[in-house]
Amino acid sequence: MSGRLRAMRFIAAGMAVGGIGFGLFTIVFGLLNPAQEPHAFHNPIVASLLIVLSAPPLIAIARDPARATRPLVMLTAIGVAALATMAIALTLDPFTLPVVVLIGVLWALAPSRSEVMPPGRASLALIALSVLAAIVLVPYAVAQADLQRTDVSEHARFFHWVEMAFHATAIPLLGLLAGLRPAAYWMAGWMTAIALVVLGSASLLFGAYASALPAAIAGGTVVGGLVFLGVTALESGRGAANG
Repeated sequence: MSGRLRAMRFIAAGMAVGGIGFGLFTIVFGLLNPAQEPHAFHNPIVASLLIVLSAPPLIAIARDPARATRPLVMLTAIGVAALATMAIALTLDPFTLPVVVLIGVLWALAPSRSEVMPPGRASLALIALSVLAAIVLVPYAVAQADLQRTDVSEHARFFHWVEMAFHATAIPLLGLLAGLRPAAYWMAGWMTAIALVVLGSASLLFGAYASALPAAIAGGTVVGGLVFLGVTALESGRGAANG
């Protein structure tokens, strides 16, 4: 293995381990520390951002850095969501910005950038579901980013508002990627579906806390995530069989 590939493996593995570790710590610390009670909704969403949306493509790169293009495209979608929400919030999140920089480093080290969008069929059903998710989540993300810009509470000091916006924006972007090439980007579909279920379930469990979705929208988000998961499994299998 070349030095570039070893460097990619080291960076991706470090990012994945750090993200999963901090995500688990966030959940456990939030449950055990009474002072974290006001962040009952924020903590599982931050954990989802790290474990559900960020870690899987990083693990894929660490396992096989020679075939990193597709995981890097998924990470790029996440990076775009991060930059967009930080721009709206007029806030540089010190926990998020280094991740975006390291995604650029991984692209610079990648041995190949071919087949960013490989041949294959798109899924109109997944694209439609992603657009529906965007209709619901983009206004929510903008509102959360606005709070990061104007609020002076502990939520703002912990960068929770911008991270809620980041999570919500990344979901439809990854969903659209899965819809464009479900066979190639099935992982993005699963990540989208699980993140939707986590967002909706956390809103139902912690509906009285800051940033939680209204109950009706939260229930629809859970159902939408389960539907997205089923359609992803169907469409990715069909695309692989036809490809």
